[in-house]
Amino acid sequence: MASSVKNNLGLALRMLLKPLVRLLVSQGITHAEFSEAGKDVYVETAIRHFCDKSEKKKVNKSRIAIVTGLTRKEVANTIARAIGAETSGKEFSRPSRVLSGWHTDPAYQGVYGIPLELPYDNPISSGEAPSFVHLVRTYSGDMAPKQMLEELLRGGAVIKLVQEVDGMPTDVLKVVRRDFEPRSLSPDLIERFGDVGFNFISTISANVEKENDKGVFDRVVFADNPLTRDELEAFDAYLKEKGQEFLVEVDNWFSQKVSKQKPANEETFDSGVAMVQYIEWEPDGKRSLRDYLISIGYPHNSDDD
Repeated sequence: MASSVKNNLGLALRMLLKPLVRLLVSQGITHAEFSEAGKDVYVETAIRHFCDKSEKKKVNKSRIAIVTGLTRKEVANTIARAIGAETSGKEFSRPSRVLSGWHTDPAYQGVYGIPLELPYDNPISSGEAPSFVHLVRTYSGDMAPKQMLEELLRGGAVIKLVQEVDGMPTDVLKVVRRDFEPRSLSPDLIERFGDVGFNFISTISANVEKENDKGVFDRVVFADNPLTRDELEAFDAYLKEKGQEFLVEVDNWFSQKVSKQKPANEETFDSGVAMVQYIEWEPDGKRSLRDYLISIGYPHNSDDD
């Protein structure tokens, strides 16, 4: 049984890696770099989940080597590299936090909970309407308001309007979208890719390993027959409309049901919902390397370069 599970996991691993490796190769990430990243994760996972937690401030490198299959020297080098690495905080979620605060925080809402149109800068301490600068400082920490505005304008989440205030034309900012889409291959988008992928695989892994029926919500709906391009475009439009409506409902539920202040010493968990439409662009993309080579007529005993 154990051998069967291991073999099946090996096949599943190959399937999971195909879209990832395609992205890595397209962006110049070599196998050596991928291998080093794999070593890092193996060592970290062994330390987090398979080492004696009572041995504080001590890492049993021999134990890690046995668990991971790496040499003790590789383990030591990986740990040394990790200790010497500079950390970088996540940036991609900050625009999303700003947009969420604009939609859910009563300080930035008008009648019926509609987000206010904000001036760029107008100190809230003056008793007047809050400003975009104050919003960013509240929900984005130390990110510069000007930089944040440029990102939101570029992504189409915010637009500039002109209002007449005291007889003078004044620029105001109106939020028109609740979600934020980073630029293609930007650092924000790549970090989001890693974060969303981590959450998704963590959920699937937890459901595979569950020992009872209390798994995390994990459902898939798919068409019984392939879609034409026109049908795919119609489905895409439908999903963006209905999916966004559902995500807004979830966001409102969080705002109404989840308290900001928690009892001391109470365990807490980050949680959310990620909705992803999948499209199998390559009909044979899931086939094994053997089957693919046979399909293109590759000679069985070829030794060409």
